[in-house]
Amino acid sequence: MYQDLPTRGARAVEQFSINGSLFLAFASQYSNAEGYNTDSFIYKLNDSTVKFSHYQTIDTTGAVDIEYITITDKHYLAVANRLNGATHQLNTVIYRWNGHEFVTFQNIPTNSATSLNFFEILQEMFLAVTNALANSAVIYKWKDDLFEKFQEIGTEGSVHASTAFKINNETFIAFANYDNSQQGYAAHSIVFKWSGNSFVKLQSLQTYGAMHVQSFSINGDTFLAFANERSHQYNIDSFIYKWDGSKFVLFQSIPTRRATAWYPFVMCGQTFLGVANQMDDSQGFNTKSVIYQYSGQQFIQYQEISTQGASDMTSFEYNGHTYLAIANLVSNGFVYNANSALYKWI
Repeated sequence: MYQDLPTRGARAVEQFSINGSLFLAFASQYSNAEGYNTDSFIYKLNDSTVKFSHYQTIDTTGAVDIEYITITDKHYLAVANRLNGATHQLNTVIYRWNGHEFVTFQNIPTNSATSLNFFEILQEMFLAVTNALANSAVIYKWKDDLFEKFQEIGTEGSVHASTAFKINNETFIAFANYDNSQQGYAAHSIVFKWSGNSFVKLQSLQTYGAMHVQSFSINGDTFLAFANERSHQYNIDSFIYKWDGSKFVLFQSIPTRRATAWYPFVMCGQTFLGVANQMDDSQGFNTKSVIYQYSGQQFIQYQEISTQGASDMTSFEYNGHTYLAIANLVSNGFVYNANSALYKWI
């Protein structure tokens, strides 16, 4: 443990740098005092104290994801606003850095937005936005200094996340489906492949209440890690799939506790995979998130970290040290103003 970071129902954390300065941005979904109409926060690292301090407040509404991107040397931060207590029909907002702070740049209408994902195809920038209530994802393409709608993809379920990746210079995108009317929480998640002008369905993969999906590579092998939140209970295995040359096959099943996010990172030449566990069926929200290390054959448990309704994590390096930031949503007693936390590798 290195530093507490005050947040309000934090659902996502994003790390980025602007002109050599390090920032951490947290998307706030809910506050005990303000409900869904609560602000999200940006923290900046003080180089002299090596501690983060509050830098900017962003007006958000039930925010569940926050993503950073640079386009033609300009800095953007996008926030997925999911609900305000009365409606899910809200704008996802893209902010642009004006040299001192982020200001509103573009509004994108969404229907219970659950995630944002920037990616490139042939040096062109795209943005995938998942909409849970629309059972679809919309792909936007950067054109004439704005994101324009490019393709709407039916996801066959309430979609909560996406990840784009490349295998042998071919582009894929995978969607994590939470549930649907036919299969319930046993809804399959779906992988699509870029055909040259649009995405086409490639494969369905078994998941259970999938909240998140993350792609990563180790020694040329491509993996997809799905965070399974629930079936009939929250203590359920999450799945890691591996590309076998033509399709994804189950590689490893890992016990998780209402898993909400996977995060891969490399440290000391080794690959680690962290999972944010939000709630244990017996221990409640004050459960432990887990860091796994890749052994060459499988992922093995390396360290447990006490968290409070963990929702997301990210890592970064600073002055030769590795740090891990974890977004905490809620503690037992449904206290949503729980601090998020920064950990330092020793």
